[in-house]
Amino acid sequence: MDLLISHDCGRFAPARREILNVLSRFGDDCAQVQRTSVDGIVLVHTTLDGREVVRRCGELLREKSSTFEFAIKWVPVDYWCDSDLGAIRELLETKVRGQIAEGETWCLQIAKRRWERYHAQDIAPSLGRAIDRRVDLRRPDKLVRVDMVGTQTAVSVLRPDEIFSARRHPLPPTGPPISSSEACGTQQDS
Repeated sequence: MDLLISHDCGRFAPARREILNVLSRFGDDCAQVQRTSVDGIVLVHTTLDGREVVRRCGELLREKSSTFEFAIKWVPVDYWCDSDLGAIRELLETKVRGQIAEGETWCLQIAKRRWERYHAQDIAPSLGRAIDRRVDLRRPDKLVRVDMVGTQTAVSVLRPDEIFSARRHPLPPTGPPISSSEACGTQQDS
């Protein structure tokens, strides 16, 4: 499984060591950490289940908070596609919509980095229409997280507690919410 992990800019080497140490502790001695086109974001390939890694990171933080000095936010990735609105919307319609049950609520989180084609406020309404479920901006059952990292986009369908942040765990939705009529939760331009 893939993970997107944020670290302090300019701190790739210590973040990489920290990530590899944590994943080794959890049982993956072969994890691969690679830079992305965005300073401060790495892509990690692991044999472990990303959601289980996030859960165990929370436990480890409570046991020994000094473990996480550099690798500060861990997000499991379910799908990848090109950073193109049509491709992302198609992925949401074909793979993501079915993961949100009729009675569940959801919200959309968008993080775009090094992708200048659109503003998040333009992206959110377009993507939000792909999922015809009730939106809850405060306490959604599921988060649909769209991380645009240069030319590639990571998409995840997560419970709110399935994102780990060493600085604020569990991570609530961030950024200014837009109206629920636009069928999305939060957004952020980077």
